[in-house]
Amino acid sequence: MAGKGIPAEMKLQLASATGKHYELTVKEVYVETDDGDLGVLPGHQPEFYRISAGFVSCRTADGEEVRKLVYNGFVQVEPDFVRIGVQEIYEPGEVDVEAVEREVAELKELLTSLGEEEEARRAEVEAEIARKEKLIRKAR
Repeated sequence: MAGKGIPAEMKLQLASATGKHYELTVKEVYVETDDGDLGVLPGHQPEFYRISAGFVSCRTADGEEVRKLVYNGFVQVEPDFVRIGVQEIYEPGEVDVEAVEREVAELKELLTSLGEEEEARRAEVEAEIARKEKLIRKAR
C-alpha cells in the first residue's frame, strides 16, 4: 500500500513523431536513458532525461508487462506521470537493422564529404550516427 499522499499508480504517456501513441495507467516504469537506467514509481521527484535509443518497460495497473524500444527523444518524470516523446517507437524485434546500418554508412560517407568549415553540420551528423549505432546495438 502506498504511503499517505503518494499515489499507487501513475500515467505513462508514450508518443512518437510518426504517430504511435500509448497512454497507460502503470505501477512502475523503467527507461534506458543516456544517463543510465531509470526506475520510476508513483511519487517520484520531477526529472528530465534524454534518450538516444533504449527500452521502456512498465507494469500496468492490472499487472501486464509492456516493453517498447524507443529512438531519439526525452523522458519527463513527475510524481503522477511519466511522459516520453520520441522520434520512433518499435516493438522488440521490429527494427530493420540492415536498413539502419545502410543509413549509418550513408551518414559516414556524408561526413567524409563535409569540410572543416561545416563544423555544426559535422556535429549533427556525428550525433545522428551515434544514435543510430546505439539503436542497432539495442535492436540486436
